[in-house]
Amino acid sequence: MTSKSSSCRVSEFKVPQLLMHRVIAGVIIFAALASGSAVAQEVRYSWLELSYMAQDVGLQGILQTPVPNQTTSVDAKDGNGVRFRGSFGTWRNLYIFGEFGSSDIDVSAEVNNDSGFCPCLAEDEFDLTTIRAGIGFKWSVLFATDVYFQASYESIDFDFGSFAGENFDTDDQDVGAAIGVRHMLNDDIELRAFGRYSNHSDVNLSTGLFDPGEYFGVGFSWEIVRGLAVVGDYETGDIPSWTLGFRLDLDED
Repeated sequence: MTSKSSSCRVSEFKVPQLLMHRVIAGVIIFAALASGSAVAQEVRYSWLELSYMAQDVGLQGILQTPVPNQTTSVDAKDGNGVRFRGSFGTWRNLYIFGEFGSSDIDVSAEVNNDSGFCPCLAEDEFDLTTIRAGIGFKWSVLFATDVYFQASYESIDFDFGSFAGENFDTDDQDVGAAIGVRHMLNDDIELRAFGRYSNHSDVNLSTGLFDPGEYFGVGFSWEIVRGLAVVGDYETGDIPSWTLGFRLDLDED
């Protein structure tokens, strides 16, 4: 299978007001509920994380092949891979963060020829790679509860290869933003919720064009031994995902 990346697009970024209103309302409710919890340690911003990741792509597309009157249609399904994340506290309320995800997504293809040839069916996997990196600002609303805002550079790459000479490969680089809340329930357990906006939330595989969209998610962190925690996150959107892994706390006393 061969691959060929499409040209990149950088579009103007604008956070929808609906996303901001929903998440801010959730943050206020979350903070109000958290205010009655037991005293816990401060939220920390320097850590490294490695997780198993599962994704549900659910995209379809159809393209003409180099052969006249022949088309290839694909159905991208679900798959799994790994995600690396890191966060590093820097100066006062600012921190930097980065994320890299790589998944093998199942895909089925059907090659049809209008000249009377029987359809050719095939199944394979394609690579889905995502990158997010940027800067965040945190605001402590309580001793153990922080609201945070993030601005990020984001990249996504669908590497299909080719079944019959067609090219479904497409990628995009753009900017994004997120707002969320993190709360330490006690010294060992952290709960979090967030919403984020991306300019490449969805893609039309027949045209290679991306559409903006919103993601909402929840997660937890449970320290099982000093400095090492089990972490999990679920994110809903055009490409929903969930992760489960381990976090190494770089700020552990």
